[in-house]
Amino acid sequence: MKFLVTIFLSSFLLFQIQPILAKMALPFFGGGAAIWTACMLFFQLFLLLGYLYSHCLTKLSNLNHQVIIHCTLVGTSLFCLPISPFVGEISLGWQAPQLEIIFSLLIEIGFPYFLLSSTAPLIQKWYSHIPENKEPYRLYSLSNLGSLLALLSYPFLIEPVLSTDLQAGIWSIGYGAFTVFIFLTGYQLHGNKFEHSKVIASNENLETPYESGNILLWLLFSAASVILMVSTTSAMTQNIPPTPFLWILPLCIYLLTYIICFNNDKWYVRKYWFVFFAGCSLAAILMFYIGTQFNIFVQVTVYSLILFFACMLCHGELARLKPNKNRLTLFYLIMALGGVLGSIFTSIVAEKIFTQYYEFPVGIALVYLLFTYSLWKENAHKNTVKLVKKQNLYLGVASAVGLLAFSLYFVKLNNLYYQDDIYNSRNFYGTLTVKDFNEFDQPTRMLFDGATSHGTQSLSSTSSNIPTSYYRFDTGVSLALQLRSANSLKKVGVIGLGTGTLAAYGNSGDDYVFYELNPNVEVAAKNHFSYLSNSKADVSVRLGDARITLQKEYEKNGSQHYQVLVVDAFSSDSIPVHLLTLEAFQLYWKHLTDDGLLVLHISNNHLDLLPLVATLAEKVGKQMQHFYSASDDANEHTAEWVVVTNNSDFYENEEIQRRATYFKLNKEQQVLWTDTYSNLLSVIKF
Repeated sequence: MKFLVTIFLSSFLLFQIQPILAKMALPFFGGGAAIWTACMLFFQLFLLLGYLYSHCLTKLSNLNHQVIIHCTLVGTSLFCLPISPFVGEISLGWQAPQLEIIFSLLIEIGFPYFLLSSTAPLIQKWYSHIPENKEPYRLYSLSNLGSLLALLSYPFLIEPVLSTDLQAGIWSIGYGAFTVFIFLTGYQLHGNKFEHSKVIASNENLETPYESGNILLWLLFSAASVILMVSTTSAMTQNIPPTPFLWILPLCIYLLTYIICFNNDKWYVRKYWFVFFAGCSLAAILMFYIGTQFNIFVQVTVYSLILFFACMLCHGELARLKPNKNRLTLFYLIMALGGVLGSIFTSIVAEKIFTQYYEFPVGIALVYLLFTYSLWKENAHKNTVKLVKKQNLYLGVASAVGLLAFSLYFVKLNNLYYQDDIYNSRNFYGTLTVKDFNEFDQPTRMLFDGATSHGTQSLSSTSSNIPTSYYRFDTGVSLALQLRSANSLKKVGVIGLGTGTLAAYGNSGDDYVFYELNPNVEVAAKNHFSYLSNSKADVSVRLGDARITLQKEYEKNGSQHYQVLVVDAFSSDSIPVHLLTLEAFQLYWKHLTDDGLLVLHISNNHLDLLPLVATLAEKVGKQMQHFYSASDDANEHTAEWVVVTNNSDFYENEEIQRRATYFKLNKEQQVLWTDTYSNLLSVIKF
C-alpha cells in the first residue's frame, strides 16, 4: 500500500506544479502561449535527469544503500520549500527566452522536481524486488493516473478558487506528505534481503536479440508523441486563449493513452487505432490551415481526437516493445530522453528552421513513418508467425500510402494558403505573416499574427495613410485620439504596435510611443507598412514586455504623463493576461495625466472582456464608455473599444454620448483579475 500511495502522490505533485509554475511565469515572459512550450522543455529535461538518477541508483547491488541515499536527498530537499513566486530580478539578459524560463524554474523548483521525477521508475524497481509483485509496469498506469488527476483538478478545482501564492503553499505541504511516505516505504525495504542478482540473471536469459534492438524505437516513438502533444498545444492556443485548461488538455490526453496502453495489452489493437489515426490525419491538415473558422469547441474537439489517436499508436507500440522488468529503468530513461528530444525540437529547433508551426504536420508524418518501420521490424523477426506477418504487411502498405497522401495533401494546401505572402517570420512570441490581397476594391496589405489580423493598409497612394480595420474613423480609439487633438498637442502611449496604424492620427508636435513585445512586429511594420514613416508625429518604438517596461520607466524616471494610453494587445485570441489585472491598471494610471484617457481594444472572437474591464474601471475609481462599431461591406472587422477616464469633457461630449454603447455592470457580472488570481474560463464566450 505504501508503494501505491507514494507513487500516486509523487506523480500528482509532479504534474500539479507544472500549471502553477507556468502561470506564475506568464507576467515575466510576455504572457504568451509559448511559455508553456518552454516550461514543457524544463519538465521533460528534469524528467530525464530523474530517470537517469533512478537508473544509476538501482545499479547499486545493495538495496539498503539505495534507500538511504534517496531518503537522505528527499529529506534535504525540504530546505528548498516553500516555493515562492517569480521575481523579475532573476533575469540574466539572455537573448533566448526559453533559457531564461528554464533558469527561473531551476531556481524555483529544480531540486524537489528532480527528486519527484525520479520516483515513478525507482518505486517500480523497488516494488519488483518483492517476489510476489509480478507486474511493476501496472504501477506506471497508476503513476499516470495520479498525473492525470492532478492536471484535471487544476483548471476546475484549483485555479478558480485559489491565488497562485496559496497554490504554491498548499503544494509545498503536499510535498511534505510525499516525504513522509518515501520514508515509510524506505523503512519497509530497509534491512530486507532480496535475490537481486538472481532475478537479473534469470531475466536476462529471456531477452531476445529482437527485444534488445528496440532502443531506437523506444526513443523515437516517445519523441514523436511529445512533438505532437506540444505542437497540438501550440496549435490550439495560437488563436484560442492560452488557459491552463488548454495547456493541460493535450497533456491529459498524452497521459491517458499511456494509462490505457500500459494497463492492459488488450486495449491496443493496431489495425483499429491506425484506421482512426489515418482518418484524423487528413482532418489535421484542414485544421492547421482553416481551424480558426470553426468555433472554440470544434477546434478543441478535433485537435484532441487527432492527438489521442496518434498517441495511442505511439504508446501502444511502446507498450508492445517494453522489456522485462530488469531493464525497466533503462526503458523509462530512453523514453524520457525521447521526450526531451521532442521538446527541444518543438521549443527551440522548430522556431529556428520553420516560419510556421510545421512541427504539427511533421509530428503526424513521423508517426506514419515510425509505425511503418515498427511493422517492418516485427516482420523481419524470425519468431513472427505467418498470419501476423501478413497482417503487418497490409498495415505497412496502408501506412506508407497514408504517409504519401498526407504529404501531398499538405504540400498542396501549403502552397495555396501562402501564395500571397510577402513576409514570414517566427520567433518565441509567435508567427507573423504579411499578405497582399487584390480581391478588395483596392489592393490591400494585411499583417497576421497566427491567423489573427493585426492591421491592414491600402496599397493605393491616395488612401494609404487612412486608418483602417479596427482603427478606422468613428471607432472608440479614433474618437479618443481626435478629441484630444482638438485641444492641444498630445503624448500618446500605445501597447501593441501591429502595423502602426494609430500613428496615422498623429499631428505635428505630437509624441507617439509604441510598446511592442515581438521585435519581428517592428520589422514588419517598418519594412512593409508606411504608417510609422508617414506619420506627422514623432514616433518611437520601445521593445520588450509593456508591463515590465512601464514599471521600469516609472521606477527610473517617474510618470510618462500620457494624455492617452492605448492598450491594443487583446485582438488576438491569445491574450496576455498580466495586462488586464488590477495591478496593471494601477500602473497605467501612474503614467497617465489626471484627465488622461485609458483606451482598451477588446475585440475578441472567444472572450468577453467587457465585464472584466468594467470591474477594473470601478476598482480604480474611473468612468467607462463602451464603443461598438459593427462590421459592414466596407469594413471586415467589428471593432470594440473601451475608454476609461474621469475626464468630464470627454464623457459629457455630445458626440461621445451619442456614439457610446450603454453598458451597466451588474454585481453577478463582476470579474476581477489580479497578478495572483485570474481565471480565463470566467470570460470565455459560451
